[in-house]
Formats: sequence, C-alpha cells, structure tokens
Amino acid sequence: MSEMHTTSRMPLEAQITERYGPLLTHKQLAQLLGRSAGGLRYSLSNPRDGKTQALKACARRIGRRVYFPTADVAAIIFAVER
Repeated sequence: MSEMHTTSRMPLEAQITERYGPLLTHKQLAQLLGRSAGGLRYSLSNPRDGKTQALKACARRIGRRVYFPTADVAAIIFAVER
C-alpha cells in the first residue's frame, strides 16, 4: 500500500519514464492514452484538437520509426488535465 502512495506522488513524467522509458512508440502511447494503435495513428494523421496537434508536433523520426519523448508527452497530458 505504501508503494501506491509514493507512486501517486511521483511526477507524471517520472511515472511514464519508469514504465516505458525515455521514448514512447505508437503502441506504447496508445496504451498510455487508452486508445487503439490504429485509432491513434488516424488521429495523428488528421489532428483536429490541440492535444493531438501537440502530440504530432513532438514526434521524432529515428530511421523509419516515430517516437514520442516522454517528457513532451507528460507535459501535454498534464496541460490537458489541468
């Protein structure tokens, strides 16, 4: 039970980094947001709201793959929750 309290007090960025690492894949981001990977891809291809536009803007290509920095994702999620 004490683990649960320390986890809830951890900053959002630290929680996400601990779980997924410094970069998120599409699949991990979809899991974090509670969406399907296909639905997330569609939303990112046609961003209609500020959160989706911000997520698309923070995406980084490494070779053929697209990753999302955990720090940027946490900032976007935190800004929307407030």
